[in-house]
Amino acid sequence: MKNSVLTIIFVLMSFVGFSQKDSSVLAENDVDFMLESQFYPRLNSGVFEPSIKARILFSNEHILRSNLNFMYHYNFREILEVNGNGVGSVEDRSQDLLLSLGYAYLFQGKKLRPYLGFELLFGVGKDEVFGSRTDSTVFVADFNYSSKISSSHIGLGVFSGIDFYVFDRMYIGTELGFQFLRTNYARGEFKQTDASSTTDPETITVIPQRKVSAFGPSGVGVIRVGWKF
Repeated sequence: MKNSVLTIIFVLMSFVGFSQKDSSVLAENDVDFMLESQFYPRLNSGVFEPSIKARILFSNEHILRSNLNFMYHYNFREILEVNGNGVGSVEDRSQDLLLSLGYAYLFQGKKLRPYLGFELLFGVGKDEVFGSRTDSTVFVADFNYSSKISSSHIGLGVFSGIDFYVFDRMYIGTELGFQFLRTNYARGEFKQTDASSTTDPETITVIPQRKVSAFGPSGVGVIRVGWKF
């Protein structure tokens, strides 16, 4: 993993160096700044996932880009008392902030411009669960619980996409790629509170640390809208 990261950083610096050496091209082509927003059409899914991407265009072909992606998921459900009027609830909340730094090669074209590239991924996240008057399965009048786990992310990605210029400076597009992402979950805390207990009403249990690696597609269904300054 470490060798792969160093290799990609070296390639990225090589591309930047190549662009800087070609002074004649840079003289004829100004550096352009591009800003875009990305949308994932997930209606009624409970997932909120806004994304903002900044792109710096060198010599009309080479792009350095940075992507900021925030994902928020919220789920709430009630647990009703059997043969009674009691109501308990469970809330699940998860949020992740992901930053990427990458390079893309933009192919020539008038209205339609395809591109290919790669990126490094970094991020942090948090998962929380709150149970009120329930053990998560049935209604329990005097029982509450909660859990909190923090996480960090690191990964690599490759991608391809298209920019279609609707006007001279406004474009729309889409993108598809593959990502390898490793997530480290720090030690968490699981707290239970039983108000009916006469000895120890509060119990805290440590949630062990764990690591998860995943590889799969990225950007499926994304709609990109951007402006070239």
